[in-house]
Amino acid sequence: MQVVILAGGLGKRLRPLTLTRPKALVPLVDKPQVVHILESLPPSCGEAILAVNYRFQQVRDYFREHEFPMKVRVVDEPTPLGTGGALRNLEDLLHGPFAVYNGDVVDSIDFDDLLRSHRKGHGIGTIALWPVEDPSAFGAVEVAADRITRFVEKPTPGETESHLVNAGRYFFEPEVFDFIAKGTAVSLEREVIPHLIDRGLTAFRFEGWWSDAGTLSNYLNAQHLLLAAGHGKIAPDAAVTSGTLRPPVAIGAGSFVEGRLGPDVVLGRSCKVGRALIQNATLLDGVSIDDKAEVVRSILGSGAAVGEGAQIRDSILQDGVQIPPHAEVVDGRVAA
Repeated sequence: MQVVILAGGLGKRLRPLTLTRPKALVPLVDKPQVVHILESLPPSCGEAILAVNYRFQQVRDYFREHEFPMKVRVVDEPTPLGTGGALRNLEDLLHGPFAVYNGDVVDSIDFDDLLRSHRKGHGIGTIALWPVEDPSAFGAVEVAADRITRFVEKPTPGETESHLVNAGRYFFEPEVFDFIAKGTAVSLEREVIPHLIDRGLTAFRFEGWWSDAGTLSNYLNAQHLLLAAGHGKIAPDAAVTSGTLRPPVAIGAGSFVEGRLGPDVVLGRSCKVGRALIQNATLLDGVSIDDKAEVVRSILGSGAAVGEGAQIRDSILQDGVQIPPHAEVVDGRVAA
């Protein structure tokens, strides 16, 4: 079997982290986002094809330097084609039924279960669904028995009563390409899926966990779920001296901690945290936090430094950003 991973987006909602790296390679707990997807795939999936527009060369070079059990092919999309156009661009590389995974989602879905559901449905496609409290940021899906009867992308209040949303995991028959214009930007969600309903779309529901990781809040939720599922660890050479840990936390190699960490904190390699408070946050490699500082619900890029007594909340800092002592950054997006 083959899986297409749609990884071409600009990652605007995670800027400024994505000014220097593609969203697919943004670290999440202990590895790039897209690697969580690849490592979840079973032996029955023999090839993963990544559709990439933004910073294609970085993604290509990463997969030239790292090996995976399946073949990984990175395909350049010189002009952004949207989720549907990116898929049509790969038509000549796909043979038989194939899976499609959004690249900014982590979950506990079983690839083989999704495939079995698709085969049982005998339709043109299958969409994995997940329940959420507020479907307005997703594609809401109405279902009768196991058939999808209506698809509403980013519904307005009152537009649908469904709280089941598109989980960004699909199986399609090759006939799906008949519904996607070639060589132009097309939205799979808005312009293709609604036209597939009459051809038979199976609804696949699964147990476990699921999260989008494309915004700050969703990224931190994805981190929480991965930590709860046992991802991440405290490196043997990490030093926690006078600090206290409230699990779950993950601490990279060579990091040094004196302060209070957790819950839901990830430190990359060689981070240095003084007598500070870090909660529900990510510090990428080489971040330093001075005494009496606080970092909450935030992501700090590689090599960032936070001065004594500074407060960082609900913010994203680019690699190398220097926050002076006693400064306050709330709901900020700080570029170097």
